[in-house]
Amino acid sequence: MKRKIIISLVVILTFILLRNIKYVYGYCVFGKEAWDVMDFHLKVSILNYSIITIVLIVTTLLFRKSPFEILGLKKDILKGMLFGFLFTLPMFIGYGYASGFKTDVTLGDFHFDMVLAGFFEEFFYRGFLFGILYYYAGWGFIAAVLIPSMFFGIGHLYQAETLSDGISVFLFTALGGAGFAWFYLAWRSLWMVVFLHGFMDLAWDMFSIQTNVTGNLNANIFRFATLGLAIYFSIKKAKSENNYSLKGKLWLNKETLL
Repeated sequence: MKRKIIISLVVILTFILLRNIKYVYGYCVFGKEAWDVMDFHLKVSILNYSIITIVLIVTTLLFRKSPFEILGLKKDILKGMLFGFLFTLPMFIGYGYASGFKTDVTLGDFHFDMVLAGFFEEFFYRGFLFGILYYYAGWGFIAAVLIPSMFFGIGHLYQAETLSDGISVFLFTALGGAGFAWFYLAWRSLWMVVFLHGFMDLAWDMFSIQTNVTGNLNANIFRFATLGLAIYFSIKKAKSENNYSLKGKLWLNKETLL
């Protein structure tokens, strides 16, 4: 029990501190003026790669074993990429058809969507915070998903212009975060979740869907088709591997990997 408490405290404190690392760069490294005018993609790259590096170091020190195993990244990268792409075909085809397959996506957009958003957010929110709390610290699914989902929702509030927009964006992304956490459990690997997230963002940006994350009716038809495919095949996979039920694991998980 003491070990699990230490793991919980270290992970949560590390997460909170790294969520605020921008202030270190903004005030101590570059200075506020230089930081404020810096290119947005460059700032996000500096922050996200710094956080990834620190998380890998902290995880290694905490468990004394490969951080890739602890964070769900040890296996199934090709399978994850294949299924993540197949599930998002409705978005690529639907958005492409609606826009006449016209796109001005750049390598920078690809890097942002697939790495800075898709990989980083799943790595940090699902692999590090949710995954370690659930798999190693003994938190149940609901307990472990609350913190990352709440912060995940807050992290997207910049897309809202009104109070109602803010509520919609928060609820949509928070619930989405919970759903992606379950995908992680169903696939026993983070890679499908990483690529699903990345390809969804890429399809959204590739064909310039001009709306916030909640989307409009036309955009959501294809997005929910993608999510429907992911949910259907994830349920089938989880059931076939006897990994579907969360009975007895909603608030406490006694079957930890420690």
